[in-house]
Amino acid sequence: MIGLISAVKHRSARAIKRALMRAVGAVFLLVGIAFLTSAGWILLAEAYSTLFAALVISGIFLGIGLILLGIAAASKERHESDAEAALLRDPASPPAPGTMSPLAEAFIIGLNAAQAVRGRR
Repeated sequence: MIGLISAVKHRSARAIKRALMRAVGAVFLLVGIAFLTSAGWILLAEAYSTLFAALVISGIFLGIGLILLGIAAASKERHESDAEAALLRDPASPPAPGTMSPLAEAFIIGLNAAQAVRGRR
């Protein structure tokens, strides 16, 4: 029992360290992006105008934001379809009651059990 507790403590300590490193990395990344944005603003304002600099920088941030939102939406749809596919592959979950006759339900449950036994060998 003590080994289990120490293993949980060790895992949680590692998870906390990883989370802190990610948070510090994210802060440094945001500071770097802020300086890069200001440097780009200065360069574009010197070369063209402040209006042009504002349009270019806002367009870049808008484009990045739209791309990230698209990626997030696509991964959410993929995750939902993966969850539905996992439910169909899970032999332990029988079909919803009332959707088939009891004889057909029993047959499907037996098939799922047989497939589960074969998969364990």
